[in-house]
Amino acid sequence: MSVRQQLEILVKLQGLDREIQKVVQMLDSVPGKIDSLDAEVEAQSAIVRKDKLEIDALQKTYRSLESDMNANAPKIEKSKGRLSTVKTNKEYQSLLKEIDDLTLINSELEDRMLGVLEQMDALETRLKENKNKISAFKNQADQDKAAIQEAAQKAQLKLDELQQERQRVRDTAAPDFLTKFIQVRQQVGNIAIAGVVNAVCGGCNTNIPPQMFNELQRCDQLMMCPHCQRIIYSESNG
Repeated sequence: MSVRQQLEILVKLQGLDREIQKVVQMLDSVPGKIDSLDAEVEAQSAIVRKDKLEIDALQKTYRSLESDMNANAPKIEKSKGRLSTVKTNKEYQSLLKEIDDLTLINSELEDRMLGVLEQMDALETRLKENKNKISAFKNQADQDKAAIQEAAQKAQLKLDELQQERQRVRDTAAPDFLTKFIQVRQQVGNIAIAGVVNAVCGGCNTNIPPQMFNELQRCDQLMMCPHCQRIIYSESNG
């Protein structure tokens, strides 16, 4: 097999490696995307739970206020009943004050209960809205997760195909070319072989010496960029 053909194999191998890397990165991102959607759903659910807790607390407050007001009602009636039995003006005035005080307390309790009811109404309205929002959000999140998982399944199939193709191409490479390719990739990163156009290395964008460029175009030996040490080939031949 000629040098040109071996270079073509390395170029194809590098292209497959880059495609595989993209697919692997996509698959690696899947758990994070799913977790992100779950976290958003949980955040929305937390808002609903918070609304429910606030409503429960207000209901407890309302019951406590109602209990206090109900406890005062018989006291007021009892004091009113005693008005006709008192014998002194001082006792009469004392009972009136007691009745007024308890009546004022109950009036304040009633005002507070009304305020609590208003807060509960507002919270229940918000809760209903949030429940509707989270229901729609969950449905959308489920659809998004299903789409992500479907894409991941397709990506896995593609990855399997690419890896099989990579192995097939790799098996056709000459051992010395493949060894050099692997060594260069370990040294410079993913781009181990670069095309040269108009005497410029595509790996480091540096001019190749004219004599080297002429030799490169003949494509009769493995050549390295003198600047970045990548394997190079002439684009017109690659």
